Amino acid sequence: MSEKQNYKKKNLSENLLKIKRAPSQFLILLYLIDTGKTMSVKELATELNITPKATERAVSKLLEKDLIQRHPFRDGGYNCDLKLIVLNLLLAIIDLYDEYEKRNPNLKTQVSPLIEEEPRPQSTLLPE
Repeated sequence: MSEKQNYKKKNLSENLLKIKRAPSQFLILLYLIDTGKTMSVKELATELNITPKATERAVSKLLEKDLIQRHPFRDGGYNCDLKLIVLNLLLAIIDLYDEYEKRNPNLKTQVSPLIEEEPRPQSTLLPE
């Protein structure tokens, strides 16, 4: 992955982690993710009960942050690439966990593989 791609992914992850600070943007992003629809600014404003101007500003900021995209086949339509969001959230969580481990070097994780668990007793209520 190139330096430019790494920077873009890191920037997108940071934008996702900070999105809640902008209530209109957060609401629009969640709505597009939840519905999976492609919607216009007017439709978003109506559905979310936000003024058209505030919706327009929020959509513009979300586009700048690469959190939503213009729909190529619908003029004035915007949607959200859920795969991109999930991937970047996962990367952000990994980065946060790495940072946490660096700050807490004495931390020992108690994660054991499932195959090392002791066998659970069989239920006597269910027939074999």
